[in-house]
Amino acid sequence: MLIYRDRLLRTQIFRTAGPAMVEMVMYMVIGLVDIAVVGRLGAAPLAAVGLGAEIFFSIILFLEALAIGSAILVAQAKGAGRMEDASGVAGHTFLLSIVLGVLVTLLGIRFSPDILGLFSVETAVYNQALDYLLITFTISPLALGLYMAHSVFRGLGRTDIPMIIALVVNVINVIGDFVLVYGLWGFPRMEVAGAALATAVAHVVGFIMAMFFLFRGNTGLRVNLTAIFKVKVATYRGIFRLGMPSLAEHFFYSLADLISIYLIVYLGTLAFAAHQVAIIVESVSYMPGFGIAVAATALVGHAVGARDKVALQKAARGSMEFALMFMGFFALVFALLPYQIAAIFTNDPDIIALSGLLIRIAAIEQLGIAVCSVVGGILKGAGDTRTPMVINTAFFWIYRLPLMYLFIRVFGFPIAYVWLIFISDWLLRALTFAVVYRRKKWLTRLEIDVLNESGS
Repeated sequence: MLIYRDRLLRTQIFRTAGPAMVEMVMYMVIGLVDIAVVGRLGAAPLAAVGLGAEIFFSIILFLEALAIGSAILVAQAKGAGRMEDASGVAGHTFLLSIVLGVLVTLLGIRFSPDILGLFSVETAVYNQALDYLLITFTISPLALGLYMAHSVFRGLGRTDIPMIIALVVNVINVIGDFVLVYGLWGFPRMEVAGAALATAVAHVVGFIMAMFFLFRGNTGLRVNLTAIFKVKVATYRGIFRLGMPSLAEHFFYSLADLISIYLIVYLGTLAFAAHQVAIIVESVSYMPGFGIAVAATALVGHAVGARDKVALQKAARGSMEFALMFMGFFALVFALLPYQIAAIFTNDPDIIALSGLLIRIAAIEQLGIAVCSVVGGILKGAGDTRTPMVINTAFFWIYRLPLMYLFIRVFGFPIAYVWLIFISDWLLRALTFAVVYRRKKWLTRLEIDVLNESGS
């Protein structure tokens, strides 16, 4: 394997991917802790936190997808040695995140009851999920600012900064969950609302830290607060040109995810609660894959900016090997210890039995997720954000959702059969991404750019 033979490449990938993996896992731990703490209160609170978090983070991460354009521009500017341009992109990204976040707060608080009304959940689940959303939507500008700043740092190759912030955010969230959910140390017992408040406070602290790193100037970026309001249309045009396909991908993904939840709740509170536990557990596994994809985007972007074809190919192949190794490890863990893992998040024997089965099923799709994530990251680093959007959107809307509707609403199959759809989806999607990767059109684009520059 290339990563065993090439020590320098292995070090580059690990230094970039390692902190990114830790960061992704840490942010997933927020959901894990919420589920684990609230899961002791019963199926309804667990389902409420799952639903509320799914809605809130789907919206925030949907808008954060725009920042992939920022990450690509920063990465390519760094590779070309144009750090002033990278700083300009960072400043424009900050302003964009605050404006979009304020809109999310206003619209989210106004329409939370209507959004939840779309789901056929029990009254207890609806009321507690509404409490969760009303609290978390209030900090939308700061949450969005935090995540979009992270994209800038990743493009810069400073994945250690988001990792440090994520660690602090998780410590605050863990302490806040136990104190506010159960009412410890003299605080009131808030249950689901306590989990939401802990998440909100943790993100506020994370935002403050991100702004400290962004504006203090020793990361390679020199973002000037006054210069932020000197809008350069060309900079926003670049962010949107590269970010819009990713935004569209996340929009269709988030909408498909919400429709999936809408369908799954028809299977009952037990099935939905077990599904949420399994999703949270699986998310821990593919977050490392996503972290390696972040590294692939940054390293490929740096190679593109430097016009280094050899470095580009090595970064792509090395990232792929890294992801397959990590995801293969999680596949073994899920296959061998599914019920023990499920028991970490709830003491309900029925939820443990069902979610454990789903976790074992999830083991089969780990390698497929690795291929999809990393090839998508490679393409984005090369400036092709459209192809991942087309592939992922097509499989969600043409394959996954129609089959879910048939299995749930027409045939009435149990939740385990629905997860078999997920397996086939990821495997077929991985084959498609593998074909795109092997054809190497993303590499041909770089060759064309170099020829154009040499002829100009």
